[in-house]
Amino acid sequence: MGLRQSPAWERMPGAIRLVGCLIVCLYLGSAGVLAAPYLSYTYDFWGQSVPAPQAYLPTEVVDGFSLGIGSLKTPQDIFVTDDHYIFLLDTGNNRIIMLTESWQVDGIIDGFQNNGASDGFKNPSGIYVSSDGLIYVADTDNARIVVLNREGQLIRILGAPEPDADGIIPQDFRYRPKKVGVDPAGRVYVVAEDIYDGILEFGGDGTFRGFIGAPRVVLKLGQYLWRKIATREQKARMQLFLPTEYSNLDMDERGFIFTTVASGSLQKEDAIRRLNPSGTDVLRRRGFYPPMGDYGSVFLDDQGALAFPRSAFVDIVARKCGIYSALDRTRGRVFTYDAEGNLLYVFGGIGNQIGTFQVPSALDVLGDKVLVVDHRRNEVTVFEPTAYAQMIHSAIESHYTGEYDRANELWKSILAQNANYDLAYTGIGHALLRQDRFQEAMAYFRAGQNRRDYSEAFQLYRRQVVIEYFPWLMSGLLLTWLVSMLNRRLGWTKRLSLGLSNYKAMAATGEQDGIPTSAFHSTSWSLFRLGDSLGYARYVMRHPFDGFWDLKHEKKGTMGAAGTLLTLLSLTYVLMRQYTGFIFNTKRLADLNILLEVGSVIIPFMLWSVVSWSLTTLMEGKGTFRDIVIATAYALTPLIIINLPLTLLSNGITAEEGAFYYLFMAIALIWAGGLLIIGTMVTHEYTMFKTLLTAFLTLVGIGVVLFIGLLFVGVFGQVVGWLKDIYLEIAFRL
Repeated sequence: MGLRQSPAWERMPGAIRLVGCLIVCLYLGSAGVLAAPYLSYTYDFWGQSVPAPQAYLPTEVVDGFSLGIGSLKTPQDIFVTDDHYIFLLDTGNNRIIMLTESWQVDGIIDGFQNNGASDGFKNPSGIYVSSDGLIYVADTDNARIVVLNREGQLIRILGAPEPDADGIIPQDFRYRPKKVGVDPAGRVYVVAEDIYDGILEFGGDGTFRGFIGAPRVVLKLGQYLWRKIATREQKARMQLFLPTEYSNLDMDERGFIFTTVASGSLQKEDAIRRLNPSGTDVLRRRGFYPPMGDYGSVFLDDQGALAFPRSAFVDIVARKCGIYSALDRTRGRVFTYDAEGNLLYVFGGIGNQIGTFQVPSALDVLGDKVLVVDHRRNEVTVFEPTAYAQMIHSAIESHYTGEYDRANELWKSILAQNANYDLAYTGIGHALLRQDRFQEAMAYFRAGQNRRDYSEAFQLYRRQVVIEYFPWLMSGLLLTWLVSMLNRRLGWTKRLSLGLSNYKAMAATGEQDGIPTSAFHSTSWSLFRLGDSLGYARYVMRHPFDGFWDLKHEKKGTMGAAGTLLTLLSLTYVLMRQYTGFIFNTKRLADLNILLEVGSVIIPFMLWSVVSWSLTTLMEGKGTFRDIVIATAYALTPLIIINLPLTLLSNGITAEEGAFYYLFMAIALIWAGGLLIIGTMVTHEYTMFKTLLTAFLTLVGIGVVLFIGLLFVGVFGQVVGWLKDIYLEIAFRL
């Protein structure tokens, strides 16, 4: 199953396994399938790549010599019609090669008659064939769109848009069309070089109608602030943040425009867009991450330095049932997504083997096959789907057409091959949800890390449980009300409180049944003292100015209570990390480390206390280190009080109700922050301005301490490595 080897296979003798491998190789060779020189993978919820079975394998490579037409020269585009007729744009030879499905040359267009004179292409970069059989060619260096029929006869020419008075097209406009597409209404869309205003739109009669779909530019915070404070000369030397030009486009079956952006000053989430006729991006990005290829894997570049390159898409093709595939120029991979933006599979790579590319430039689909053009190798690689990919496509198509039971069986078969395929768990969950099997659907959505659909299933399951146990719920509420009324009449709570007071008085005097007991006095009084100190935290929360004053001057707070509060805070964060509801807990539970979780509370606490004490000593603060520790611990009480109820609440609400969860969390954080500021002000007898300045400098000081600490760790590691090398050198020489 998947990539795992069978135990029975491993137990076979070596000779038998060798013969088996030879038989498999002969079978694959006879089937025309080549071994894949690349790895297949998907990404999980946490952005980690996980292995997957191969989805597509290379079957053949087509070049000019195999076609019998001489060498191809930097082919830039390919288009496949609905009747499986192939148009290959041989850019360097300025011609269009028309091919049948079996790769037989059916014609070559290398020129045409234009008003009685011979005409031809000059560095054409894009080709598109409309539903009525017209061939649209982006004739780049001739600055025009040439429209031909399949016999190579000129129908019309769409020239460059004329400059206008509104400034939409400036006087110095340089028109170099690269890619072209046509929607069912006959509108022509052109991607042009060095055009940052979007895609050019032409009407069916060839008139220019404007630009659509200009990509958004988003400056980083640091870039924005720097531009605000920079001088005029510095701004003049800054890089311009222009909307990035599109790299390619394709039309889907509903007339929407799929587009790709290779790179630029825009959000990487916009690398693929789906534009409606008005130019609005309507692409669904409901997967774990937006469709953007690889997320920036770490690897060593040619100079041995760490690099984090993003995918740069150069082509995209819309497929059936909302599926689309995009070609990544950076790594030579084909990424395929469904209509919701879920990554289905990845194949391809950069290299010299069959199935990899040097400079991929275009792709299209021939039925279920994928065709990829490499304009440096001057060839087209044909990939065929494996049974694994065919099942994925069939499952999506069955879901798309409403055959949910068939889709459910297909998703189960996919899981049998790839247990890491989160989308399969989601597919099964959807099938169970439609059968009103809500609890089982929740289990599958959880396995697939699908929190959105898990929330929907949980809402339905919760309603089902409430309806089922409604009589018991009402009985419990009625019983609680009766106990409350009896307590009010009989005074149970008052009697308990009076008893505790008397017990405390005996502990204070050291007498039990009239007999002095020093051990009883010491232990009991310490416990009651700790209890009083902890209980005083509630008063500090409600009356912070008086409370922090009493902590310092009336000794209401103790170091024991502060340590207890810090321990409770650490414990509540560990419990939150582990037991927060699935909808709101996005951390990997398998990576839970209690020591790290506790350290994430204690270390910031100690850094704040030490740095604050160091600064306030220099800034005429009146508080001691003990006062700072106690005030800081008491200021964090709202977090202790809210963490456990929030953890319980998170297991009983849906994603739509999560606003309450985040609201209460924000209130607790703001409350604790406010108490920390007031505690600093009262402890050191500062003004509000000086308190805020001290808090800011404390945060800066914490940053400096962390920097020095990391620097020390790095230097210490190098020293240890140096000493280790010396030891090994001496040991080897001796």
